[in-house]
Amino acid sequence: MAKRIVIGDKIDFDRDIETTFTFSFLPLDIFDNWDRAGSLSDFIADYFGTYFVSMASHNVISTIFNEFIENAVKFTKNNSQPISIVVKKRNNNLISRITNTLPLHRKTAFIGICNDLFAKDLDELFLKKIEEGASDRKKSGIGLILIKKDYQVKTCFDFFEDSNSMNNVAITFKMDLQ
Repeated sequence: MAKRIVIGDKIDFDRDIETTFTFSFLPLDIFDNWDRAGSLSDFIADYFGTYFVSMASHNVISTIFNEFIENAVKFTKNNSQPISIVVKKRNNNLISRITNTLPLHRKTAFIGICNDLFAKDLDELFLKKIEEGASDRKKSGIGLILIKKDYQVKTCFDFFEDSNSMNNVAITFKMDLQ
């Protein structure tokens, strides 16, 4: 079994949870109609937005989920393997985990992107990616940089192999929606 690699912020996923919403979907469902990613993100924002007073909270929730859902769909190894999403509310926070398969040839590059998010200045990293032209959107990481930089979302990337020897990544993130 491959070594587990965890990069990022420490996020307590299970403590003091008030409510949980769990679902899964097939990446093929989104590939057939990309608008579904936005619809799914808006649904999550509608569902959890009622807990938070600001309309801006709804937009933040939808934007962040849309980025993570689209990335999970774009970079999954197997379009017929489900992507799972767990969303939990704790006080003024939404904590979520999105898990998908990951092709081995993308794993090393993605680990590098994740390491950069926590080792480099995000403003400088963003400018560098823009200057490079981000010619390959499949590995640019610009969306992840913006989520960390502009929304201050705590994020943890957990790379692991499941019992079927499939490479997976679980991205856990925490939004403070005060």
